[in-house]
Amino acid sequence: MDNKDFKILVPTDFSEQSNLALHQAIHFANIIKAQVTLLYVLQEKKGILGSIFNKQQEKTFDNAIIEKLKEQSKTYNNKHKLEIDYQLEHSTSIHGSILEYSNKNNFDIIIIGKGSIFENGEEIPSIGSNAAKIVRHSKIPVITIGNSGHSIDIRSILLPLDLSKETRQKVNWALKIAKISKAKINVISILDKNSNKESTIKVQIQMKQVITFIKKQGVDCSSSIIDSKTDNDHKAIINRYIESHTNLDLAIIMTQQENDFTEFFVGSSATALIRSIKIPVLSVIPRELETIIWGV
Repeated sequence: MDNKDFKILVPTDFSEQSNLALHQAIHFANIIKAQVTLLYVLQEKKGILGSIFNKQQEKTFDNAIIEKLKEQSKTYNNKHKLEIDYQLEHSTSIHGSILEYSNKNNFDIIIIGKGSIFENGEEIPSIGSNAAKIVRHSKIPVITIGNSGHSIDIRSILLPLDLSKETRQKVNWALKIAKISKAKINVISILDKNSNKESTIKVQIQMKQVITFIKKQGVDCSSSIIDSKTDNDHKAIINRYIESHTNLDLAIIMTQQENDFTEFFVGSSATALIRSIKIPVLSVIPRELETIIWGV
């Protein structure tokens, strides 16, 4: 597949997680022959802190960053025969500049490191403030990568379903990536201790409809309804599922939803899942849709 119009933005600070995000972007771009852009945002300080360096010192620092970006770009251009561009931006807001740049230049997806926190030599599940703000406010999907690494291939996709009307968007993204990478989709829904007979029936009907729809698109898929009526922690349930299915390469979630049946992935719940999950996570931001009725 040749898709030069598909554009991937990789914010970087040259950290290990930024490099993992770049590698994920390269593997993804290799499949579809997309364009990758490395973006470094140099945070400008306000007030007296902003006047510490003179113009010559600032220019020297800029040149050092550009040389590093150029070096990375050239290395991976030569190695993978991909189109990898780079850009240096100045801003008082790192996440704001990344979001503005992605919108202004019509990128299709952002791939970014989650950020790391270590305590007594052990990594604590976390997501940095800039990454969290990008996931929350981005108008395009965002893939977050942790220190557990990136996926060389996308062979198996985890698709947790809730009862929100935006499910159609999440399924469409799963189908898009599955078709590109010839991956299988693993669809799961959770029945927890708050599930009643009505919501259980709705979950079962939705699962059947979604599976039928995916298979009609020619994509292999499996389904599981997890009955965990003693546990209301969807994050823990999903992580246990991932731990028992080691072939999973990518999870797809919504960052918010409006339905009252469940608080599956509203705001902080999405952040908590991204923070704890060990595989790359694609966060899809729901857009306003009319009511969608799935055909069986």
